[in-house]
Amino acid sequence: MSRFTRLYLRVPRPKTLFGMISLQTGTEVISLALVFNKVTGVYGLLAILTGYQLSLLQLSTYVYSIGVLVMLASLIPHIRKQSPFECLALAWMYIIDTAINGLYAAAFGLDWYFKSQISEASDTQTSGLSKIVVEGVEGLRQEAAIHGKVVPQETAASMLLIVASTLIRIYFSFVVMAYAKQVLQKYMQLMILEGPGVDDEEGPFAEDLPDGEGRKGQLGRLMVSYGRGYWMDSRDTDEWARSVDPNKPGALGTLVGEV
Repeated sequence: MSRFTRLYLRVPRPKTLFGMISLQTGTEVISLALVFNKVTGVYGLLAILTGYQLSLLQLSTYVYSIGVLVMLASLIPHIRKQSPFECLALAWMYIIDTAINGLYAAAFGLDWYFKSQISEASDTQTSGLSKIVVEGVEGLRQEAAIHGKVVPQETAASMLLIVASTLIRIYFSFVVMAYAKQVLQKYMQLMILEGPGVDDEEGPFAEDLPDGEGRKGQLGRLMVSYGRGYWMDSRDTDEWARSVDPNKPGALGTLVGEV
Protein backbone atom coordinates (compact mmCIF):
# COMPACT_ATOMS: atom_id res chain seq x y z
CA MET A 1 0.00 0.00 0.00
CA SER A 2 2.83 2.37 0.80
CA ARG A 3 4.40 1.75 -2.61
CA PHE A 4 1.06 2.39 -4.30
CA THR A 5 0.72 5.63 -2.35
CA ARG A 6 4.18 6.79 -3.34
CA LEU A 7 3.65 6.01 -7.01
CA TYR A 8 0.06 7.07 -7.61
CA LEU A 9 -1.20 9.26 -4.79
CA ARG A 10 1.65 11.71 -4.35
CA VAL A 11 1.39 15.31 -5.49
CA PRO A 12 2.34 15.69 -9.19
CA ARG A 13 5.80 17.19 -9.64
CA PRO A 14 6.20 18.57 -13.17
CA LYS A 15 9.72 19.42 -14.26
CA THR A 16 8.66 21.77 -17.07
CA LEU A 17 5.64 23.73 -18.27
CA PHE A 18 3.93 21.81 -21.09
CA GLY A 19 7.12 19.77 -21.48
CA MET A 20 8.94 22.67 -23.17
CA ILE A 21 9.42 25.60 -20.79
CA SER A 22 11.60 25.55 -17.67
CA LEU A 23 9.94 25.85 -14.29
CA GLN A 24 11.37 29.32 -13.70
CA THR A 25 10.16 30.72 -17.02
CA GLY A 26 6.88 28.86 -16.66
CA THR A 27 6.30 30.36 -13.22
CA GLU A 28 6.97 33.83 -14.63
CA VAL A 29 4.52 33.25 -17.49
CA ILE A 30 1.86 31.90 -15.12
CA SER A 31 2.32 34.85 -12.76
CA LEU A 32 2.03 37.38 -15.59
CA ALA A 33 -1.12 35.65 -16.82
CA LEU A 34 -2.54 36.01 -13.32
CA VAL A 35 -1.63 39.71 -13.36
CA PHE A 36 -3.65 40.26 -16.55
CA ASN A 37 -6.51 38.30 -15.03
CA LYS A 38 -6.59 40.43 -11.89
CA VAL A 39 -6.25 43.77 -13.71
CA THR A 40 -9.99 43.54 -14.35
CA GLY A 41 -10.46 44.37 -10.68
CA VAL A 42 -9.05 47.85 -11.24
CA TYR A 43 -11.42 48.51 -14.14
CA GLY A 44 -14.29 47.10 -12.10
CA LEU A 45 -13.74 49.61 -9.31
CA LEU A 46 -13.37 52.41 -11.86
CA ALA A 47 -16.86 51.52 -13.09
CA ILE A 48 -18.20 52.83 -9.78
CA LEU A 49 -17.11 56.33 -10.81
CA THR A 50 -19.42 56.11 -13.82
CA GLY A 51 -22.38 55.37 -11.57
CA TYR A 52 -22.55 51.67 -12.38
CA GLN A 53 -24.17 49.70 -9.57
CA LEU A 54 -22.11 46.74 -8.35
CA SER A 55 -23.44 43.87 -6.30
CA LEU A 56 -21.68 42.90 -3.08
CA LEU A 57 -20.31 39.80 -4.81
CA GLN A 58 -18.86 41.84 -7.68
CA LEU A 59 -17.37 44.42 -5.32
CA SER A 60 -15.68 41.77 -3.19
CA THR A 61 -14.25 40.17 -6.34
CA TYR A 62 -12.72 43.44 -7.55
CA VAL A 63 -11.27 44.33 -4.13
CA TYR A 64 -9.79 40.84 -3.83
CA SER A 65 -8.27 41.12 -7.32
CA ILE A 66 -6.51 44.36 -6.38
CA GLY A 67 -5.12 42.71 -3.24
CA VAL A 68 -3.71 39.86 -5.32
CA LEU A 69 -2.18 42.37 -7.75
CA VAL A 70 -0.32 44.07 -4.89
CA MET A 71 1.04 40.72 -3.70
CA LEU A 72 2.10 39.73 -7.22
CA ALA A 73 3.94 43.02 -7.67
CA SER A 74 6.05 42.24 -4.61
CA LEU A 75 6.60 38.52 -5.30
CA ILE A 76 7.22 38.28 -9.06
CA PRO A 77 10.69 39.94 -8.95
CA HIS A 78 11.85 37.19 -6.58
CA ILE A 79 11.22 34.45 -9.16
CA ARG A 80 14.50 35.23 -10.91
CA LYS A 81 16.23 35.97 -7.61
CA GLN A 82 15.19 32.49 -6.46
CA SER A 83 14.30 33.71 -2.98
CA PRO A 84 12.92 30.68 -1.09
CA PHE A 85 10.50 32.56 1.14
CA GLU A 86 8.98 34.66 -1.65
CA CYS A 87 8.75 31.73 -4.10
CA LEU A 88 7.04 29.65 -1.43
CA ALA A 89 4.66 32.53 -0.70
CA LEU A 90 3.90 32.83 -4.43
CA ALA A 91 3.06 29.13 -4.61
CA TRP A 92 0.70 29.34 -1.65
CA MET A 93 -0.90 32.49 -3.02
CA TYR A 94 -1.57 30.78 -6.36
CA ILE A 95 -3.03 27.71 -4.62
CA ILE A 96 -5.35 29.82 -2.47
CA ASP A 97 -6.32 32.02 -5.43
CA THR A 98 -7.21 28.94 -7.47
CA ALA A 99 -9.54 27.76 -4.70
CA ILE A 100 -11.10 31.21 -4.21
CA ASN A 101 -11.48 31.64 -7.97
CA GLY A 102 -13.42 28.37 -8.09
CA LEU A 103 -15.70 29.52 -5.28
CA TYR A 104 -16.36 32.83 -7.03
CA ALA A 105 -17.13 31.01 -10.30
CA ALA A 106 -19.63 28.80 -8.48
CA ALA A 107 -21.18 31.80 -6.72
CA PHE A 108 -21.56 33.78 -9.97
CA GLY A 109 -22.98 30.71 -11.69
CA LEU A 110 -25.61 30.20 -9.01
CA ASP A 111 -26.42 33.90 -9.00
CA TRP A 112 -26.91 33.89 -12.77
CA TYR A 113 -29.02 30.73 -12.61
CA PHE A 114 -31.40 32.02 -9.95
CA LYS A 115 -31.79 35.39 -11.67
CA SER A 116 -32.55 33.73 -15.01
CA GLN A 117 -35.12 31.48 -13.36
CA ILE A 118 -36.84 34.46 -11.74
CA SER A 119 -36.91 36.44 -15.01
CA GLU A 120 -38.30 33.48 -16.94
CA ALA A 121 -41.00 32.96 -14.33
CA SER A 122 -42.04 36.63 -14.44
CA ASP A 123 -42.14 36.64 -18.26
CA THR A 124 -44.34 33.57 -18.24
CA GLN A 125 -46.77 35.11 -15.78
CA THR A 126 -47.14 38.41 -17.65
CA SER A 127 -47.37 37.19 -21.22
CA GLY A 128 -48.45 33.58 -20.91
CA LEU A 129 -52.17 34.24 -21.43
CA SER A 130 -51.70 36.33 -24.56
CA LYS A 131 -49.41 33.71 -26.08
CA ILE A 132 -51.99 31.03 -25.47
CA VAL A 133 -54.67 33.10 -27.13
CA VAL A 134 -52.57 34.12 -30.13
CA GLU A 135 -50.37 31.13 -30.79
CA GLY A 136 -52.34 28.31 -29.24
CA VAL A 137 -51.20 25.39 -27.16
CA GLU A 138 -49.24 23.81 -29.98
CA GLY A 139 -47.17 26.92 -30.50
CA LEU A 140 -46.26 26.97 -26.83
CA ARG A 141 -45.12 23.37 -26.98
CA GLN A 142 -42.89 24.07 -29.97
CA GLU A 143 -41.36 27.10 -28.28
CA ALA A 144 -40.76 25.14 -25.09
CA ALA A 145 -39.10 22.36 -27.08
CA ILE A 146 -36.77 24.79 -28.85
CA HIS A 147 -36.00 26.62 -25.62
CA GLY A 148 -35.33 23.36 -23.84
CA LYS A 149 -32.77 22.35 -26.45
CA VAL A 150 -30.88 25.63 -26.58
CA VAL A 151 -30.51 26.31 -22.87
CA PRO A 152 -28.95 22.93 -21.97
CA GLN A 153 -26.47 23.34 -24.84
CA GLU A 154 -25.44 26.78 -23.61
CA THR A 155 -25.20 25.53 -20.04
CA ALA A 156 -23.13 22.52 -21.09
CA ALA A 157 -20.73 24.72 -23.06
CA SER A 158 -20.35 27.06 -20.10
CA MET A 159 -19.73 24.16 -17.74
CA LEU A 160 -17.11 22.65 -20.04
CA LEU A 161 -15.33 26.00 -20.25
CA ILE A 162 -15.34 26.39 -16.47
CA VAL A 163 -14.08 22.84 -15.92
CA ALA A 164 -11.32 23.26 -18.53
CA SER A 165 -10.12 26.55 -17.05
CA THR A 166 -10.18 25.04 -13.56
CA LEU A 167 -8.09 22.06 -14.66
CA ILE A 168 -5.57 24.41 -16.29
CA ARG A 169 -5.38 26.46 -13.09
CA ILE A 170 -4.75 23.29 -11.07
CA TYR A 171 -1.96 22.27 -13.44
CA PHE A 172 -0.43 25.74 -13.18
CA SER A 173 -0.59 25.40 -9.39
CA PHE A 174 1.50 22.24 -9.58
CA VAL A 175 4.05 24.02 -11.78
CA VAL A 176 4.41 26.97 -9.39
CA MET A 177 4.61 24.56 -6.45
CA ALA A 178 7.30 22.52 -8.19
CA TYR A 179 9.39 25.62 -8.81
CA ALA A 180 9.02 26.81 -5.21
CA LYS A 181 10.01 23.35 -3.97
CA GLN A 182 13.01 23.33 -6.30
CA VAL A 183 14.20 26.72 -5.06
CA LEU A 184 13.63 25.76 -1.42
CA GLN A 185 15.45 22.43 -1.71
CA LYS A 186 18.46 23.85 -3.51
CA TYR A 187 18.68 26.69 -1.03
CA MET A 188 18.71 24.10 1.76
CA GLN A 189 21.45 22.16 -0.02
CA LEU A 190 23.55 25.32 -0.26
CA MET A 191 23.06 25.98 3.44
CA ILE A 192 24.25 22.45 4.23
CA LEU A 193 27.31 22.84 2.01
CA GLU A 194 28.18 26.24 3.44
CA GLY A 195 27.94 25.11 7.05
CA PRO A 196 24.86 26.45 8.90
CA GLY A 197 22.75 23.41 8.10
CA VAL A 198 18.95 23.20 8.08
CA ASP A 199 16.22 21.74 10.23
CA ASP A 200 14.62 18.52 8.99
CA GLU A 201 11.14 19.71 9.94
CA GLU A 202 11.19 23.46 9.30
CA GLY A 203 13.96 23.75 6.71
CA PRO A 204 15.69 27.12 6.53
CA PHE A 205 12.92 28.74 8.60
CA ALA A 206 13.86 27.11 11.92
CA GLU A 207 14.03 29.57 14.81
CA ASP A 208 17.79 29.12 15.29
CA LEU A 209 18.57 29.95 11.64
CA PRO A 210 18.88 33.41 10.04
CA ASP A 211 15.83 32.88 7.81
CA GLY A 212 13.72 31.86 10.79
CA GLU A 213 13.88 35.17 12.62
CA GLY A 214 10.93 37.52 13.10
CA ARG A 215 7.53 37.41 11.47
CA LYS A 216 9.02 36.32 8.17
CA GLY A 217 10.42 33.22 9.85
CA GLN A 218 7.08 32.50 11.53
CA LEU A 219 5.25 32.77 8.23
CA GLY A 220 7.87 30.58 6.57
CA ARG A 221 7.41 27.88 9.21
CA LEU A 222 3.65 28.13 8.77
CA MET A 223 3.87 27.68 5.00
CA VAL A 224 6.19 24.70 5.33
CA SER A 225 4.05 23.06 8.01
CA TYR A 226 1.24 22.44 5.51
CA GLY A 227 2.40 19.83 3.03
CA ARG A 228 5.65 19.24 4.90
CA GLY A 229 6.10 15.88 3.20
CA TYR A 230 6.09 17.66 -0.16
CA TRP A 231 8.22 20.71 0.63
CA MET A 232 10.81 18.82 2.70
CA ASP A 233 11.13 15.82 0.38
CA SER A 234 14.70 16.07 -0.90
CA ARG A 235 14.69 13.02 -3.17
CA ASP A 236 14.24 15.17 -6.26
CA THR A 237 17.41 17.12 -5.44
CA ASP A 238 19.63 14.25 -4.28
CA GLU A 239 21.08 13.81 -7.75
CA TRP A 240 21.83 17.53 -7.98
CA ALA A 241 23.47 17.50 -4.54
CA ARG A 242 25.67 14.54 -5.44
CA SER A 243 26.84 16.32 -8.58
CA VAL A 244 28.07 19.34 -6.62
CA ASP A 245 31.73 19.24 -5.60
CA PRO A 246 32.23 21.54 -2.59
CA ASN A 247 35.98 21.73 -3.28
CA LYS A 248 35.54 22.92 -6.82
CA PRO A 249 35.42 26.72 -7.26
CA GLY A 250 32.10 27.89 -8.60
CA ALA A 251 30.40 24.55 -8.02
CA LEU A 252 27.66 26.18 -5.98
CA GLY A 253 26.79 28.33 -8.95
CA THR A 254 24.93 25.43 -10.50
CA LEU A 255 21.88 26.56 -8.54
CA VAL A 256 21.00 29.21 -11.09
CA GLY A 257 21.78 27.06 -14.11
CA GLU A 258 19.70 24.15 -12.90
CA VAL A 259 16.48 26.12 -12.45
